[in-house]
Order: sequence, then structure tokens, then C-alpha cells
Amino acid sequence: METDRERQTDIRFQVRESGTALVCGVLAIGAAFFILLMRLLHPSAAGGGALLYAPLAVMFLGGVLCFALYGNRRVLVENMNICYVNCMRKEKRFTLDEIGFCKVGTGGSANQIVLFDLCGSKLCKLDLEMRGAAEFYQYLADNCVEMEYGGRRGGRAASLNGLLGAIGRETSVCAEEIRKCTALFYEEAVGIFRAWEARNGQFGAFWEIGFAEYAGGDMERRCRPWERESSVPEKLTELPEAYECVLEAYLKREDGYVVNRRGEEVVILLPYLARTRSYRIGEGTRIRRTDEQSLTEWLEGRLAALAGELPRHRYHTEELTLRHRLRASAGLRE
Repeated sequence: METDRERQTDIRFQVRESGTALVCGVLAIGAAFFILLMRLLHPSAAGGGALLYAPLAVMFLGGVLCFALYGNRRVLVENMNICYVNCMRKEKRFTLDEIGFCKVGTGGSANQIVLFDLCGSKLCKLDLEMRGAAEFYQYLADNCVEMEYGGRRGGRAASLNGLLGAIGRETSVCAEEIRKCTALFYEEAVGIFRAWEARNGQFGAFWEIGFAEYAGGDMERRCRPWERESSVPEKLTELPEAYECVLEAYLKREDGYVVNRRGEEVVILLPYLARTRSYRIGEGTRIRRTDEQSLTEWLEGRLAALAGELPRHRYHTEELTLRHRLRASAGLRE
């Protein structure tokens, strides 16, 4: 019988073709039938023959291929075991240990993940647009599969955009390291905010900054950031199973928090640490730390944009009371 520990570390998911393939198949076959119908209803003396029917046949076969991709192509992952099924339902089975390295978003395959075995032979190829591709990429990253980005083996995912880029740049930490790394990042972020205040003194505004910690379902509640409550205890001696640490910054003036005409506070949220499910075999959960350089680059860009937005829109101040505590560091404490 499966134990609780085994259920927690069990890894099962699949990667499937996106709905785009289905839409393309419907459009291609529909267009082919429409053109053929128009030809039959409105015949003409000129045209027709191979010049008409060959392209229609290509369109029809292309639509059938799209249906086959959508219905058949997938990757099934069950712990160490991986099964790739192509559009013709042909299966290729291999294990995590058989993967030598993978190429992500390189060369002419800028939208693909390509897996290679230990001898350099191709195992399978997936599109980044497939449903579950990001989860599969996380699975590879958590299990330390060697990555190649832009033709450079072992490099970081600096060239990738969006979610995959963030996954490629994250690192893992233990609970005891959280206090130190949050304190260091806090000092770096405060310097950026204070420099913005000095450059934009005409606004007479300043930032209230700190780490907010959330546990369990705190982040699931739909509300304004200042209204969110935290269930993390003051004396945090053990990290919750579901934990998230966010650097929050609220723009203020002497008479209150700055809000726009819709009543929304001016706030910047930087998700920094999260304890989430791990795809590493046997690990269960992992504390993931977002790359600080990526966060500071985004923060500097957002602050520069905000300096241009503030004079062009109406803002006022309101007396708000944050329903959670902001700290200069996070993590375990007595």
C-alpha cells in the first residue's frame, strides 16, 4: 500500500498539444471543403484539374495531421519513467537517467525543447506552446538535467522570456538560509527605492518596504494587496508546507497611502521565495528563490515607468492599515 510519504513525492503529469493544433486542423479542412463546394456549385470552363485539387489535397492532409497531433502527441511522466508518443501513436520509452542533456530555445528551434540521450542521439522534441511544457521543463531543471541555451551548454536561461526564463534562473535554498538571503536582497532593493525617491523629490512621496510572508491559502483570497492577511505565526520555528515570501513596496506621502482614481494603491510586488512542490525524485517540496538580478532589473524598469506615469494621472491619498506585517528579513525566528 502506498504511504503518505510516497504520495507526497509521487510525480505524475503529462504534456499535450495545445488547442492551436485543433483550431488549425478545423480551419484547414473547413477551408478545403468550402473551396471544393464553391467549385462544384459554380463550375467554370477554365481552371480546375491538378492546379485546384492538389492544393486542396494538401490543405486536407495538413488538417488531418493537425488532428493527429492534437489527439496523439504527448509526453507521459511517471516519476523516473518518461513515455513520448508521436502523432502516429508510436511510443518511445526512456528514463530520466537516460537523458544526457537538452536544448531549449536554440537556433531554428527557438520554440522547442529537444532531449538527447547520453550518446547525443535525439530522444524527443516538444514545442514550448504545448500544455504542460513549463511543468516538464521544471521537472528537468529540478532533476539537474544539463541544459543548453543558445548553443551554450550549461549556460543560464538569460535569453528565454517569461516563465521558462524564470525557472531557468531560480535557485533552491534551505529554511535556515532564508533570513540571510532576504536581508541581503532587502538592502539592495531599499537602495534602488531610495535612489528613486531622491531623483523624484518633486512628488513628495516615499516607499514603505518590507517582506510579507504568507502560508496555506493566504494568497488564494482575491483582495487588494493591503487587505491580505497572513497566517504565518510571529514565532516562526518551522516553515509551513505552503509558504510564500513577497517583497512589497507601497507608495506613501505624509498624509497616507497614494491611490489612483479607482481607489487602487500604488504598490510593487516582487515574489522572492516560495516553498512549492518539487519535481526532483524523492524530494517532495522545495524552497525556490527568484534570481535577484532579474528582480532588480525589472524593478528599475518599473520605477522608471512609474516616474513617467505619476504626473499624467490623478492620484490622492487615503489612510489605509496594512493587514499583514512587513519585515526587513523573513524566515525562521523565535
